[in-house]
Amino acid sequence: MKRRGVTDPDRIGSTLSLPLARTEEVIASARWLLVMRWIAGIGVLVVTWFACSVLRLGVSSVPLYATGLVILLYNGVLWAALGRLRKKPGRAGAAYHTMAHLQVGLDWLAMTALIHFSGGAESPLIFFFIFHMIIASLVFSRRTAGIYALLALFLVGGTVALEVAGWLPHVHVEGFLPADSYHNQAFLIGVLGTFASTSLVTVYLTSSIAQRLRRREDQLGTLYLGAQAVNSTLDLPEVLDRLVRATAEAMNVPAVSIGLLDNTGTRVEVAAAFGLSDAYLHKGPILLEENPVHSQVLSTGRPAIVQGEADRARLQYPDAMDAENIRSILYVRLSARQRVLGVVRVYSQEPNHFVEDDARFLSAIAAQGATAIENAMAYQALKKLDLDKSQFVRAVTHELRSPVTGAQSLLRGVIKGYAGELQERQRDIMKRLNRRLNRLEALINDLLDLAAGRSDLKVEEMKPVPLMETLERVAAKLEAQAKEKEQTLLLEYPSGDPVVLVTEEGLERVFVNLVGNAVKYTPEKGTVTVSVHKSDLQVVVAVADTGIGIPAESLPKLFAEFYRAPNAKAFETGTGLGLVIAKELIYCFGGRISVDS
Repeated sequence: MKRRGVTDPDRIGSTLSLPLARTEEVIASARWLLVMRWIAGIGVLVVTWFACSVLRLGVSSVPLYATGLVILLYNGVLWAALGRLRKKPGRAGAAYHTMAHLQVGLDWLAMTALIHFSGGAESPLIFFFIFHMIIASLVFSRRTAGIYALLALFLVGGTVALEVAGWLPHVHVEGFLPADSYHNQAFLIGVLGTFASTSLVTVYLTSSIAQRLRRREDQLGTLYLGAQAVNSTLDLPEVLDRLVRATAEAMNVPAVSIGLLDNTGTRVEVAAAFGLSDAYLHKGPILLEENPVHSQVLSTGRPAIVQGEADRARLQYPDAMDAENIRSILYVRLSARQRVLGVVRVYSQEPNHFVEDDARFLSAIAAQGATAIENAMAYQALKKLDLDKSQFVRAVTHELRSPVTGAQSLLRGVIKGYAGELQERQRDIMKRLNRRLNRLEALINDLLDLAAGRSDLKVEEMKPVPLMETLERVAAKLEAQAKEKEQTLLLEYPSGDPVVLVTEEGLERVFVNLVGNAVKYTPEKGTVTVSVHKSDLQVVVAVADTGIGIPAESLPKLFAEFYRAPNAKAFETGTGLGLVIAKELIYCFGGRISVDS
């Protein structure tokens, strides 16, 4: 299989290939072992005293006391090393792993010494080695725990062999077993065979359970992180892409794909894929009537596993599966609250790779993924509806503009007397009609601006635009209107020309609305001031005037569509859309707008 769009192809499944369990697990185990070893070392001293002084067993106490003291001594050294590691958290991970191996190695030697000094194969302590093997199986991977188990068998078996050969002195525990037990081959074979079989079975079972629990914990952790990533966006392609990648990591498989039902409900189309070649993805359409596996999963909701010759016969493209070197496929349905969305498929190059537990886990992933997909689809549908609405408003207002412009042109001709002289009453009616048409034209223009701002029809890219050039252009446009009212229009700005990332047309539209409002609602001989200053990484533009102001109760409603303050309605005509257009454009540019009176 070919991986597509992966920056680190070895990342998937990397947590399961470590020679040790998680670093956090090893750190916790290292600390716990140190604490337990204090108890074990003291326990060796106490048990030795009790066996020799109270039970009067015939065993030399000096080597046993010495072994207990050695355990406490090396544990003290390890304890001090742990204290130093705690002060270097950034570099402690590998050191904790080394410490874990060192602890087990020293414990293995100490345990071998205790067994030798307490009777060798006759020692009642021989099966205490099992506890050490259980700890190793919980801390290390199955392979490493197995190596340590073989090392324990080698140490114990080698010690007994050296004692039998006379190379090591055999310590017989008087009063515990007959003196000739060590010369009984059946006894030695029985003890060592039982110890070996018990050790290996214990390590296998313990490491299997530990490995399964680690894998499940890995899956749950990856599932949690994947769910966070998938639900952090409402963009459908991105949701699908994140879902296939999170599924591949959680399931520890090389490839995943998501197929969604088309509108007819008769075929499944690939919506997202990870780890599959283009040739496999474009093998042909998945038709439900020709693919029993997909039909069964989608109709019944039960997962399906394909990993044998009999199963392959149920596939629509078995040859493509062979060409992609796929040996196992697991299918799970994607079901939303009210409908079936499609299917999730995970692939493996190993035959008989998937089991029922995998199906249940993938079903949990699919349940979360289906919710994220449904939310993204709903958002996409709302976005399209909003776009359709904006396009409709744009189309309608565009069609209205032409007849209004034509009517204005004809009306101006009549007022100027081109159609004959008008009586005073007729001229007054015509002027009032012209004002109404001007107001209608302003409303149409504002609706067009609003629709253009909300639709994705604008192709102009944001780019660096000199702010002062735009403000001077706006001031020039409104200068005649300000002079007509004998107003003072001031521009105040620092040295230099700040550059902002916007669209040039959009920025000009914002300030035509804001400065135009200030001119419109300021009485004659007033002042309109546009001031600019820099604040950190932002540019702040303030448009202030000596106009009619805004009532306090109107401030929260000022950016609502078609809303106009009562004093504004009485003072001048308007559409109530200018501030809405300005706000949406400024938010589009990543800025903020506020108002005060």
